[in-house]
Amino acid sequence: MLAESPEDVRRIATLTRVLGIPSDHQFAAEHWRPLTREAAMAANPFYVSRVRGDVHWYACDRLGADGKCTAYDERPLVCRGYPWYGAEPTRMPLPDPECGYAVDLPRD
Repeated sequence: MLAESPEDVRRIATLTRVLGIPSDHQFAAEHWRPLTREAAMAANPFYVSRVRGDVHWYACDRLGADGKCTAYDERPLVCRGYPWYGAEPTRMPLPDPECGYAVDLPRD
């Protein structure tokens, strides 16, 4: 999920590659394909139903059949920010508590 459209992702990836600037958009342009909200909802209704409706959805070819990232060490910041993507972390149940995802939440 990104605020940028697929076209914007490709443009930013091209520009940063030409300029030699590391960018998550390069990873996204290479490994992500656009999804409709409906397709994203079918793939992950637990998460998609909790995200605002004006974002662009993507599927990543680096996810294994088990849904785990096969590029964990090189994954872009947007993936590292899952599931909040720039918002303040909040208490939110995960669909799979055994997935290994952890976050330090601010104290109430």
